[in-house]
Amino acid sequence: MRVRQLSVAAVVAALGVSLAACADDRPSGPVAPAAPAGPAAPVAPVSAELPVSPVLANAPSTPATPATPATKGTRPCAAADLRATVAAGSVVSAADRPAVERIELANRSAATCTMQGFPGVDLVSDGTTWSLPRSRSTQARQVTLPPGGTAYVLIDYQPYRGRGQRGQSEFKVTSMVLTPPNDTGSLTVHWEGANPQDHRTTTQPDTQVRPVTATR
Repeated sequence: MRVRQLSVAAVVAALGVSLAACADDRPSGPVAPAAPAGPAAPVAPVSAELPVSPVLANAPSTPATPATPATKGTRPCAAADLRATVAAGSVVSAADRPAVERIELANRSAATCTMQGFPGVDLVSDGTTWSLPRSRSTQARQVTLPPGGTAYVLIDYQPYRGRGQRGQSEFKVTSMVLTPPNDTGSLTVHWEGANPQDHRTTTQPDTQVRPVTATR
């Protein structure tokens, strides 16, 4: 019994020492309350745009370079651009041979123009018109006429050689109307050669027009 009482007393003594140590660790006097946290410092907003340099801001803008217009093609020659004359010596022909009427076309405008193909040629006789067919043996090529440049058109025909020729009839030409290729205007010139034989109803005409050709 004495041994148990001593053990209890020892335990009580040890607890007393432990409590005294804890009391020594506590601060003497009242504990001051913790200072409240101050407001957070404002954060500067981040701009979505970067600052512009004054040099760039004041620099004048360069205008866009206008597109260079495409070079326009040379326009077709119109009747108003041309002067038509019958060339000297164009009516010369040997006996019993076809004759040739040569019509020269000069560009009297201030601009270059082009022609390609066959002109329309009408022979006029006292109100009667004979529209000449195209030659099938000559190929048309483009002709470029600068200001003052010339080209020519040839008309092949059988000349009327007089009443003594059997089976011939005469087409008495009073004027000739020429329409340039791809145009609706016309030029009127005089027929200078012998009158052609009237072959309007011939199935194989020998009076025909050649295409416009450049003068060399």
